[in-house]
Amino acid sequence: MWDAIVVGGGLAGWIAGIRAAQRGKKVLLITEGVGTLFYFSGIFDYGEVENLRHLPKHPYTLFNSQAVAQGKRFVQEICPEYVVKDTPQSALTVLGTVRRGDLMPRNMVLPDRQEPCKLVLLVPEGLKDFFPEIVMANLAREFPGWQVSEKRMQVAALAEWTRLGKSVSSIDYANIWRSEEGQIALAHEIDEIKRRHQQAGKTQERLVVVLPSLVTEYFDASRTKPYQKEFSLPILEMSSFVPSPHGRYFAEYLKHVFSDLGGELMLGARAVSFNGASTTENQVKSCRELTVHSVGKSLCLKGEKFIIATGGLLGGGIKVGMVRQSIRESVFDLPLF
Repeated sequence: MWDAIVVGGGLAGWIAGIRAAQRGKKVLLITEGVGTLFYFSGIFDYGEVENLRHLPKHPYTLFNSQAVAQGKRFVQEICPEYVVKDTPQSALTVLGTVRRGDLMPRNMVLPDRQEPCKLVLLVPEGLKDFFPEIVMANLAREFPGWQVSEKRMQVAALAEWTRLGKSVSSIDYANIWRSEEGQIALAHEIDEIKRRHQQAGKTQERLVVVLPSLVTEYFDASRTKPYQKEFSLPILEMSSFVPSPHGRYFAEYLKHVFSDLGGELMLGARAVSFNGASTTENQVKSCRELTVHSVGKSLCLKGEKFIIATGGLLGGGIKVGMVRQSIRESVFDLPLF
Protein backbone atom coordinates (compact mmCIF):
# COMPACT_ATOMS: atom_id res chain seq x y z
CA MET A 1 0.00 0.00 0.00
CA TRP A 2 1.35 3.39 -1.04
CA ASP A 3 0.29 6.82 0.13
CA ALA A 4 0.21 7.92 -3.51
CA ILE A 5 0.60 6.26 -6.89
CA VAL A 6 1.58 8.55 -9.77
CA VAL A 7 0.78 7.35 -13.30
CA GLY A 8 3.05 8.96 -15.88
CA GLY A 9 6.76 9.69 -16.21
CA GLY A 10 6.70 13.10 -17.86
CA LEU A 11 7.18 16.54 -16.36
CA ALA A 12 3.89 16.53 -14.42
CA GLY A 13 4.50 13.02 -13.08
CA TRP A 14 8.01 13.69 -11.81
CA ILE A 15 7.03 17.02 -10.25
CA ALA A 16 4.02 15.46 -8.51
CA GLY A 17 6.11 12.53 -7.27
CA ILE A 18 8.89 14.80 -5.99
CA ARG A 19 6.44 17.08 -4.17
CA ALA A 20 4.70 14.16 -2.47
CA ALA A 21 8.01 12.53 -1.51
CA GLN A 22 9.22 15.83 -0.04
CA ARG A 23 6.21 15.71 2.27
CA GLY A 24 7.28 12.33 3.57
CA LYS A 25 4.76 10.28 1.60
CA LYS A 26 5.40 6.77 0.36
CA VAL A 27 5.15 7.25 -3.40
CA LEU A 28 5.21 4.90 -6.38
CA LEU A 29 5.59 6.30 -9.90
CA ILE A 30 4.71 4.03 -12.80
CA THR A 31 5.47 4.83 -16.40
CA GLU A 32 5.23 2.91 -19.64
CA GLY A 33 7.95 4.79 -21.52
CA VAL A 34 10.32 7.73 -21.30
CA GLY A 35 7.66 10.44 -21.37
CA THR A 36 7.55 13.46 -23.65
CA LEU A 37 10.29 15.40 -21.87
CA PHE A 38 12.49 14.46 -24.84
CA TYR A 39 10.44 17.11 -26.68
CA PHE A 40 11.19 19.70 -23.98
CA SER A 41 13.45 22.57 -25.07
CA GLY A 42 14.48 23.45 -21.52
CA ILE A 43 12.25 26.54 -21.55
CA PHE A 44 8.96 26.88 -19.65
CA ASP A 45 6.18 28.99 -21.18
CA TYR A 46 3.34 30.05 -18.89
CA GLY A 47 1.70 32.61 -21.15
CA GLU A 48 -0.45 35.53 -20.03
CA VAL A 49 -1.71 33.92 -16.83
CA GLU A 50 -4.28 36.55 -15.86
CA ASN A 51 -5.82 36.65 -19.35
CA LEU A 52 -5.86 32.86 -19.74
CA ARG A 53 -7.58 32.43 -16.36
CA HIS A 54 -10.69 34.05 -17.82
CA LEU A 55 -10.99 31.59 -20.72
CA PRO A 56 -13.67 28.92 -20.15
CA LYS A 57 -12.27 25.43 -19.54
CA HIS A 58 -8.65 26.62 -19.45
CA PRO A 59 -6.63 24.81 -16.73
CA TYR A 60 -5.57 28.18 -15.29
CA THR A 61 -9.14 28.70 -14.11
CA LEU A 62 -8.29 26.19 -11.37
CA PHE A 63 -5.42 28.34 -10.07
CA ASN A 64 -4.62 31.92 -9.26
CA SER A 65 -1.52 33.75 -10.47
CA GLN A 66 0.14 33.23 -7.08
CA ALA A 67 -0.08 29.45 -7.48
CA VAL A 68 1.57 29.68 -10.91
CA ALA A 69 4.36 31.84 -9.44
CA GLN A 70 4.85 29.27 -6.68
CA GLY A 71 5.20 26.60 -9.37
CA LYS A 72 7.99 28.59 -11.01
CA ARG A 73 9.83 28.91 -7.71
CA PHE A 74 9.43 25.18 -7.05
CA VAL A 75 11.14 24.36 -10.36
CA GLN A 76 13.98 26.69 -9.39
CA GLU A 77 14.26 25.11 -5.94
CA ILE A 78 14.81 21.62 -7.33
CA CYS A 79 16.94 22.88 -10.25
CA PRO A 80 18.82 26.06 -9.21
CA GLU A 81 20.16 26.68 -12.73
CA TYR A 82 16.73 28.05 -13.68
CA VAL A 83 16.36 31.82 -13.47
CA VAL A 84 13.12 33.27 -12.08
CA LYS A 85 12.28 36.83 -13.14
CA ASP A 86 9.13 38.93 -13.13
CA THR A 87 9.33 39.55 -16.88
CA PRO A 88 9.77 37.11 -19.81
CA GLN A 89 13.32 36.32 -20.90
CA SER A 90 14.80 35.62 -24.32
CA ALA A 91 16.81 32.70 -25.69
CA LEU A 92 18.15 31.45 -29.03
CA THR A 93 16.46 28.70 -30.99
CA VAL A 94 18.43 26.14 -32.97
CA LEU A 95 17.77 28.28 -36.08
CA GLY A 96 19.32 31.38 -34.56
CA THR A 97 16.04 33.20 -34.02
CA VAL A 98 15.05 34.71 -30.69
CA ARG A 99 12.19 33.29 -28.65
CA ARG A 100 10.74 34.41 -25.34
CA GLY A 101 10.11 32.24 -22.32
CA ASP A 102 9.13 32.61 -18.69
CA LEU A 103 11.61 30.22 -17.09
CA MET A 104 14.87 29.01 -18.59
CA PRO A 105 18.38 27.90 -17.58
CA ARG A 106 20.82 30.70 -16.79
CA ASN A 107 23.14 29.82 -19.68
CA MET A 108 20.32 30.13 -22.23
CA VAL A 109 19.37 33.70 -21.29
CA LEU A 110 20.44 36.20 -23.95
CA PRO A 111 22.77 39.05 -22.95
CA ASP A 112 21.46 42.59 -22.69
CA ARG A 113 20.86 43.91 -26.20
CA GLN A 114 21.71 47.45 -25.11
CA GLU A 115 25.37 46.53 -24.63
CA PRO A 116 27.54 46.00 -27.75
CA CYS A 117 28.59 42.39 -28.17
CA LYS A 118 30.30 40.05 -30.61
CA LEU A 119 28.79 36.60 -31.12
CA VAL A 120 30.93 33.70 -32.34
CA LEU A 121 28.96 30.68 -33.55
CA LEU A 122 30.97 27.54 -32.81
CA VAL A 123 29.84 24.87 -35.29
CA PRO A 124 30.55 21.19 -34.44
CA GLU A 125 31.41 19.22 -37.56
CA GLY A 126 28.61 16.95 -38.80
CA LEU A 127 25.93 18.08 -36.33
CA LYS A 128 22.62 16.71 -37.57
CA ASP A 129 19.74 19.10 -38.33
CA PHE A 130 21.88 22.18 -37.79
CA PHE A 131 22.18 24.76 -40.56
CA PRO A 132 24.97 27.29 -39.90
CA GLU A 133 24.16 29.51 -42.90
CA ILE A 134 20.57 29.96 -41.74
CA VAL A 135 21.68 30.52 -38.15
CA MET A 136 24.22 33.17 -39.17
CA ALA A 137 21.67 35.02 -41.31
CA ASN A 138 19.12 34.98 -38.50
CA LEU A 139 21.65 36.14 -35.90
CA ALA A 140 22.65 39.08 -38.11
CA ARG A 141 18.99 40.02 -38.51
CA GLU A 142 18.12 39.57 -34.83
CA PHE A 143 21.13 41.58 -33.59
CA PRO A 144 21.73 44.51 -35.95
CA GLY A 145 24.88 46.36 -35.03
CA TRP A 146 26.45 43.32 -33.38
CA GLN A 147 29.35 41.45 -34.97
CA VAL A 148 28.53 37.85 -35.82
CA SER A 149 31.16 35.33 -36.96
CA GLU A 150 31.51 31.58 -37.31
CA LYS A 151 34.15 29.02 -36.35
CA ARG A 152 34.11 25.33 -37.28
CA MET A 153 35.45 22.65 -34.97
CA GLN A 154 36.09 18.92 -35.00
CA VAL A 155 36.02 16.46 -32.12
CA ALA A 156 38.57 13.66 -32.30
CA ALA A 157 36.12 11.09 -30.91
CA LEU A 158 33.83 11.68 -33.91
CA ALA A 159 36.46 12.26 -36.59
CA GLU A 160 35.86 8.86 -38.23
CA TRP A 161 32.10 9.43 -38.32
CA THR A 162 32.37 12.84 -39.95
CA ARG A 163 35.05 11.61 -42.39
CA LEU A 164 32.57 9.01 -43.64
CA GLY A 165 29.91 11.68 -44.01
CA LYS A 166 27.76 10.48 -41.12
CA SER A 167 25.81 13.04 -39.17
CA VAL A 168 25.96 13.27 -35.37
CA SER A 169 22.82 13.92 -33.34
CA SER A 170 22.56 16.72 -30.80
CA ILE A 171 22.10 14.03 -28.11
CA ASP A 172 25.49 12.53 -29.02
CA TYR A 173 27.24 15.89 -29.05
CA ALA A 174 25.63 16.89 -25.74
CA ASN A 175 27.00 13.69 -24.22
CA ILE A 176 30.48 14.54 -25.48
CA TRP A 177 30.34 18.09 -24.10
CA ARG A 178 29.63 16.65 -20.65
CA SER A 179 32.70 14.38 -20.78
CA GLU A 180 36.28 15.26 -19.87
CA GLU A 181 37.54 14.74 -23.42
CA GLY A 182 34.80 16.89 -24.90
CA GLN A 183 35.23 19.74 -22.44
CA ILE A 184 38.99 19.83 -22.95
CA ALA A 185 38.43 20.06 -26.73
CA LEU A 186 35.81 22.75 -26.20
CA ALA A 187 38.08 24.73 -23.87
CA HIS A 188 40.85 24.62 -26.50
CA GLU A 189 38.54 26.04 -29.19
CA ILE A 190 37.27 28.79 -26.88
CA ASP A 191 40.80 29.75 -25.84
CA GLU A 192 41.72 30.07 -29.51
CA ILE A 193 38.70 32.33 -30.14
CA LYS A 194 39.71 34.53 -27.22
CA ARG A 195 43.35 34.67 -28.35
CA ARG A 196 42.40 35.80 -31.87
CA HIS A 197 40.07 38.40 -30.41
CA GLN A 198 42.84 39.81 -28.23
CA GLN A 199 45.33 39.83 -31.11
CA ALA A 200 42.87 41.93 -33.10
CA GLY A 201 43.08 44.54 -30.36
CA LYS A 202 39.41 44.35 -29.37
CA THR A 203 39.84 43.48 -25.72
CA GLN A 204 37.20 46.00 -24.61
CA GLU A 205 34.48 44.40 -26.72
CA ARG A 206 32.28 41.82 -25.03
CA LEU A 207 32.64 38.38 -26.62
CA VAL A 208 30.14 35.51 -26.30
CA VAL A 209 30.39 32.02 -27.84
CA VAL A 210 27.18 30.46 -29.16
CA LEU A 211 27.19 26.65 -29.16
CA PRO A 212 24.41 24.24 -30.22
CA SER A 213 23.79 20.92 -28.45
CA LEU A 214 25.42 22.14 -25.22
CA VAL A 215 23.71 21.32 -21.91
CA THR A 216 25.56 22.57 -18.82
CA GLU A 217 22.65 22.06 -16.40
CA TYR A 218 21.05 19.13 -14.59
CA PHE A 219 24.14 17.75 -12.87
CA ASP A 220 23.09 15.65 -9.89
CA ALA A 221 24.96 16.55 -6.71
CA SER A 222 23.94 13.26 -5.06
CA ARG A 223 25.90 11.28 -7.64
CA THR A 224 29.39 11.54 -9.05
CA LYS A 225 29.47 14.67 -11.16
CA PRO A 226 30.80 14.49 -14.69
CA TYR A 227 33.98 16.40 -15.44
CA GLN A 228 33.30 20.17 -15.36
CA LYS A 229 35.83 22.65 -16.70
CA GLU A 230 35.77 26.43 -16.48
CA PHE A 231 35.84 28.17 -19.86
CA SER A 232 37.64 31.43 -20.61
CA LEU A 233 34.59 32.97 -22.34
CA PRO A 234 30.86 32.88 -21.61
CA ILE A 235 28.94 30.30 -23.66
CA LEU A 236 25.36 30.78 -24.76
CA GLU A 237 23.31 27.60 -25.13
CA MET A 238 20.72 27.13 -27.87
CA SER A 239 17.56 25.07 -27.88
CA SER A 240 17.53 21.92 -30.06
CA PHE A 241 15.33 19.99 -32.42
CA VAL A 242 13.83 16.82 -30.98
CA PRO A 243 15.02 14.62 -29.45
CA SER A 244 16.14 17.43 -27.19
CA PRO A 245 19.28 16.98 -25.07
CA HIS A 246 17.91 19.50 -22.56
CA GLY A 247 14.78 17.38 -22.19
CA ARG A 248 16.77 14.18 -21.88
CA TYR A 249 19.03 15.41 -19.09
CA PHE A 250 16.20 17.21 -17.31
CA ALA A 251 14.19 13.95 -17.25
CA GLU A 252 17.15 12.04 -15.79
CA TYR A 253 17.73 14.78 -13.23
CA LEU A 254 14.10 14.71 -12.04
CA LYS A 255 14.21 10.91 -11.82
CA HIS A 256 17.30 11.07 -9.61
CA VAL A 257 15.76 13.74 -7.37
CA PHE A 258 12.64 11.59 -6.96
CA SER A 259 14.65 8.43 -6.19
CA ASP A 260 16.90 10.22 -3.70
CA LEU A 261 13.80 11.34 -1.79
CA GLY A 262 12.77 7.70 -1.37
CA GLY A 263 10.35 7.50 -4.28
CA GLU A 264 9.86 4.10 -5.93
CA LEU A 265 9.79 3.54 -9.70
CA MET A 266 8.07 0.99 -11.88
CA LEU A 267 9.29 1.34 -15.46
CA GLY A 268 7.73 -0.30 -18.49
CA ALA A 269 4.33 -0.63 -16.79
CA ARG A 270 1.04 0.29 -18.46
CA ALA A 271 -2.01 1.22 -16.40
CA VAL A 272 -5.03 -0.60 -17.85
CA SER A 273 -7.89 -0.48 -15.33
CA PHE A 274 -8.90 0.42 -11.80
CA ASN A 275 -11.10 -0.97 -9.08
CA GLY A 276 -13.19 1.26 -6.86
CA ALA A 277 -15.99 1.34 -4.34
CA SER A 278 -19.15 3.43 -4.30
CA THR A 279 -18.93 6.28 -1.83
CA THR A 280 -22.33 7.95 -2.22
CA GLU A 281 -25.83 7.11 -3.32
CA ASN A 282 -25.20 8.47 -6.81
CA GLN A 283 -22.55 5.78 -7.41
CA VAL A 284 -19.52 8.07 -7.40
CA LYS A 285 -16.54 5.75 -7.00
CA SER A 286 -13.33 6.11 -5.06
CA CYS A 287 -10.33 4.38 -6.62
CA ARG A 288 -8.73 1.79 -4.34
CA GLU A 289 -6.64 -0.31 -6.70
CA LEU A 290 -4.89 0.10 -10.04
CA THR A 291 -4.15 -2.76 -12.44
CA VAL A 292 -1.03 -2.49 -14.58
CA HIS A 293 0.62 -4.73 -17.17
CA SER A 294 4.36 -5.16 -16.67
CA VAL A 295 6.79 -7.76 -18.12
CA GLY A 296 3.91 -9.90 -19.31
CA LYS A 297 2.06 -9.94 -15.99
CA SER A 298 -0.89 -8.12 -14.48
CA LEU A 299 -0.27 -6.49 -11.12
CA CYS A 300 -2.71 -4.87 -8.71
CA LEU A 301 -1.38 -1.81 -6.90
CA LYS A 302 -3.17 -0.35 -3.90
CA GLY A 303 -2.89 3.26 -2.84
CA GLU A 304 -4.59 5.97 -0.82
CA LYS A 305 -4.33 8.54 -3.61
CA PHE A 306 -3.85 8.27 -7.37
CA ILE A 307 -2.35 11.05 -9.49
CA ILE A 308 -2.91 10.88 -13.23
CA ALA A 309 -0.04 12.54 -15.12
CA THR A 310 -0.17 10.71 -18.44
CA GLY A 311 0.14 13.85 -20.54
CA GLY A 312 -1.99 15.27 -23.31
CA LEU A 313 -2.57 14.38 -26.95
CA LEU A 314 1.14 14.09 -27.77
CA GLY A 315 1.85 11.64 -24.96
CA GLY A 316 -1.34 9.64 -25.47
CA GLY A 317 -2.83 10.62 -22.13
CA ILE A 318 -5.92 12.15 -23.72
CA LYS A 319 -8.22 10.32 -26.12
CA VAL A 320 -10.33 12.25 -28.62
CA GLY A 321 -13.29 10.70 -30.44
CA MET A 322 -13.58 10.81 -34.22
CA VAL A 323 -16.23 13.54 -34.12
CA ARG A 324 -14.70 15.26 -31.07
CA GLN A 325 -17.81 14.60 -29.01
CA SER A 326 -15.80 12.57 -26.51
CA ILE A 327 -12.54 13.81 -24.98
CA ARG A 328 -11.35 11.72 -22.04
CA GLU A 329 -8.17 10.71 -20.23
CA SER A 330 -6.83 7.24 -20.93
CA VAL A 331 -6.49 5.55 -17.50
CA PHE A 332 -9.72 6.11 -15.60
CA ASP A 333 -11.67 7.11 -18.74
CA LEU A 334 -12.72 10.31 -17.00
CA PRO A 335 -13.96 13.41 -18.87
CA LEU A 336 -11.66 16.40 -18.91
CA PHE A 337 -12.31 19.39 -16.70
